[in-house]
Amino acid sequence: MVTKCEVCTLLEKKYKCPTCNILYCSVACFKTHIDNCIPSVKSTEDPHVESSSTSGVHKFQTAETVPVDQLQLLRKSEALKELLRNPHLQEFLKTIDSSENPPRLMRKAMQEPLFIEFVDECLKVIEPTGIQLTDEQVLAAIQEDIENQE
Repeated sequence: MVTKCEVCTLLEKKYKCPTCNILYCSVACFKTHIDNCIPSVKSTEDPHVESSSTSGVHKFQTAETVPVDQLQLLRKSEALKELLRNPHLQEFLKTIDSSENPPRLMRKAMQEPLFIEFVDECLKVIEPTGIQLTDEQVLAAIQEDIENQE
């Protein structure tokens, strides 16, 4: 069986990212990937390997911080991968990430059906048995967080 590129999903993989081990086929796919590259979590079964809790992945933990092992589940979600193939969503996420004031852009983001679908899919993976909130409840919670940050 041929293993496909995890970025474009069209061509056969040729390379592996040294940071996160994602498989890719070309320089173009690597450049697309590297902006959103997340270091892979090293196995804690090996006593010589640093654990994720001390590896600096979460510099500023809060009560809402999602554990690294749960975040790694996002990478396995086919529905999430499909959503992330959408160029509009990719640009939207890049804009939010590179913004000087991401909370302000989140207000706009939560009015975009595609972004809400993305957030819902992330939540399904992170908290599969979690409480199902309506879009209005999610928007109200984000609005409250934004107001608390400002």
